[in-house]
Amino acid sequence: MKSPLPRWAGFLTAGWRVGAAASCLLLGAMEASGQEITTQENAVLADALVQGITMGIPGISVAIGIGDEVAWTGTAGYRDVLERVPVVEDNRFGVGSITKTFVARVVLQLVEEGKLDLDKTPADYLNQPVVRDIPNAGSATLRHLLNHQSGIPTWEFQEDWIPRGRGALMDLDHIWEKTETLAYCTEDLLPPTNIPGGSYSYSNTNYTLLGLIIEAVTGNDAAAEIRSRLLEPLGLEDTFLESFEDVPGGYVNHYHYASPDFLESAGVHPEFIEIRPYLVESTPGNLSPEWTAGGMVSSASDLVRWARALRDGELVGQAMHEETFTYHPPGTGANPRSQYMQGIAKTVGFYEDLSAFGHSGGTLGFTAYMYWLEDPDIIIVMLANVGGMHSGLSPSPVSLFFRQVLLPRVMRVAQPARTPR
Repeated sequence: MKSPLPRWAGFLTAGWRVGAAASCLLLGAMEASGQEITTQENAVLADALVQGITMGIPGISVAIGIGDEVAWTGTAGYRDVLERVPVVEDNRFGVGSITKTFVARVVLQLVEEGKLDLDKTPADYLNQPVVRDIPNAGSATLRHLLNHQSGIPTWEFQEDWIPRGRGALMDLDHIWEKTETLAYCTEDLLPPTNIPGGSYSYSNTNYTLLGLIIEAVTGNDAAAEIRSRLLEPLGLEDTFLESFEDVPGGYVNHYHYASPDFLESAGVHPEFIEIRPYLVESTPGNLSPEWTAGGMVSSASDLVRWARALRDGELVGQAMHEETFTYHPPGTGANPRSQYMQGIAKTVGFYEDLSAFGHSGGTLGFTAYMYWLEDPDIIIVMLANVGGMHSGLSPSPVSLFFRQVLLPRVMRVAQPARTPR
């Protein structure tokens, strides 16, 4: 049968697959999760990716898990826009705050081993002077850090950090020290956002501190602990903590929305060339300031495997698996539609009346989504090599594509193809 998408060869690849079968352009009906997936259904998803590119997203990689299989992978657009190098399935993208799901799993393992106590504070484990100057570092517990109820302010939106971490004042040759971002959220600069446990307030500082705590109690780099405890046992060969370990083969070029808001808060670095109006290439930068708060790179298929591990409680015992998915409501301001647990969030009404567990991520040059819909049992991962942080775009083009184009297409095709676990 002739391929239905010949004009997109080299620009888009998509295919249903079973087990470890190679991704390919679908040439006929195949079997996935016990159900027939037709060429037409494959084209529905492939067309969605093309729509994403026409909406201005440089490159996209998607993987869909149904039950225990990676059932579909697809890519579109370019990993390098100027050289017109297409995205392929195993390309790595920055995953932003999806990094937090890995860090949380290591923390819970250390709790199981008796090396950490969720009811103790960062000050109980860390003796760096800068930690003592961070609001609530001596009163918020590790559980509060995991579920963003610590009240510790985030360095990510401190006005002096933004141009140095993601904008015009970046030192492109500099790898940020692990405690360096903490100097931007000390008590003389930022007040606490709430009393510990009082309300929910998302903060990258929480996971920077957790990374330091992992290193303090293990005596090893956080990257090494994540690799030995999680990545190697699960066979995640495309996942790395960028800037803190080698990334063989590197990762995709990346771009950022240089909106008027971005120009005002961050500014564009002189080496970030303009690709088109309001879009610059941010590839010369690195993810080192994000570290354990958001500095990992991965592939879409690796993240489907990781989401399965979270779903099934792999690499932790039953108690910590239950802790992962236990919601501890804050004292005030609880949002019944969004419940952040220990490194993972539940979104009620994620799609129509269906809820999902997972995490999104956004950083310089990247946007990422990783979600598991409990019923039906579907995992959706989407990675894009364009970032919208500090742009003021709400929704950003990537969010608009994910919510209004990709997600409805995935649910239309994947729900009939699923079989219960």
